[in-house]
Amino acid sequence: ITEAHLHGDTLEIKCCRRIKRKSLTEFLEKLQDGDAVVGMDFPFSVPQAFAQKLSDAPSTMPDIWEDVAKIEYGEFDERRRDFVKRHGEMIRKGDAQFGGPFSPLKLVNPDMLPMTFYGMKMLWRLWKSEHGFRVPPLCEQHRNGPTLLETMPGVLLRSFGLPARNYKAKNKTNKERPEDVRKKILMGLDLKFGKDLRIKDTERSKCLNNADCLDSLVATIGAAVWAKDKSQFLLPQKSIDPSEELNLAQLEGWIYAPKSN
Repeated sequence: ITEAHLHGDTLEIKCCRRIKRKSLTEFLEKLQDGDAVVGMDFPFSVPQAFAQKLSDAPSTMPDIWEDVAKIEYGEFDERRRDFVKRHGEMIRKGDAQFGGPFSPLKLVNPDMLPMTFYGMKMLWRLWKSEHGFRVPPLCEQHRNGPTLLETMPGVLLRSFGLPARNYKAKNKTNKERPEDVRKKILMGLDLKFGKDLRIKDTERSKCLNNADCLDSLVATIGAAVWAKDKSQFLLPQKSIDPSEELNLAQLEGWIYAPKSN
């Protein structure tokens, strides 16, 4: 988790640290500031066809979260295996906009199942809390709490014009060390945001030495860009088509990133 404060146009990074999922959930439950934006790096939902195997006629993400919250990981995994045998590891419709996101049902390199399953459980707990969390692109009526934003650091980095691959693990086709790529990313963030991004040397060092830490920093920057100007982002569109993009995004989730220049 990376915590930061946005003062005008300046994002001041307070700290980057490891945190367990349970502690993260409790931390977010205490967050009451309606201006807060949380960039979260996991799929908020699953492809429509699989969602219909988890819930009875689901229309939005909370329908799926509620039913997932009632089952154990083993059952979720079993249903996923049965579905994938017939349909493969589907991506969500919105993921095709970005070129790169893995299916939330992907099992190997990387295994997306734990973050998808436990992430949806966490979202249900937060959604039904008294703080009225907002989750784009769901309707915000009667909700004015913090915003929970689905992000993907790789997609954000591409939108910033920075390296989005080979910064986590050594790639046989790439001679650069992952730490060298992370250094390029950090330098690129400095160049892109200039004095509007303040990172202490201690936190910069953590991001240089740990790809997960860097991911959390990038997600935080994405959240700050959203807080400053939502119009920069590619948003799901509404149309007269009954299978319109917005309806599907409200069920499957949507990765939020600024439009590439």
